[in-house]
Amino acid sequence: MDMLTEILTGHVMPLETWLLFVALWIGIAAFPGPNAAYAMACGARRGDGAALAAAAGFAFGVSVYVVMVGFGLIAFLAASAELFEILRWVGVGYLIFLAWQSWNASDNPVQPPRIEKREAGGIAIKAALITLTNPKSALTYVLVYPPFMTAAAGTDIGLAQLVILGVTSVTLSFMNYATYGLLAGRMGRLIKTKRQAMLRNRLFALLFAGAGVALAWTARR
Repeated sequence: MDMLTEILTGHVMPLETWLLFVALWIGIAAFPGPNAAYAMACGARRGDGAALAAAAGFAFGVSVYVVMVGFGLIAFLAASAELFEILRWVGVGYLIFLAWQSWNASDNPVQPPRIEKREAGGIAIKAALITLTNPKSALTYVLVYPPFMTAAAGTDIGLAQLVILGVTSVTLSFMNYATYGLLAGRMGRLIKTKRQAMLRNRLFALLFAGAGVALAWTARR
């Protein structure tokens, strides 16, 4: 209860510091990439339910990274060249797989009225894997979190600061990717023919393939 009071009164993290983090995280999350492409692909092909499922998956991925920050695993990953390379190539392969799936996706232009829970769960899992197999996402936490944490993670204040940053990251990430997906869903309703649906699928396939190539190429430089 005392810790909650300190959080609410700004003793754990000043309001201006938190607002600065909010602005920074919005900029990071809003930057176009494979996450945004997947959220948009789900929204455009399967409607609002799929868009929200993808956003939930990305939010879960963020929460996993936050827990890893708390246990010091993110710093360990960033310091291990071998683990970083393994994760990088897994991420590249996964993005190429998503490109193949999108290329061969159904060209039915009609969006379903709703998606089943099982399909929504599959979408969320795929979204989480996009985040968790991208080592550049992991590096974001190494670079962004430390400046906003003035206390060691093992202390009460440090844990409270991590919780504040983590809840903020998860919430903003969900809102960001939900927005991408829902807007794409509105655009997807304009697709009326099989040819248009095929071109939509091929476009997202190229975006995933391009993201995979970029991930491989960036790490080489």
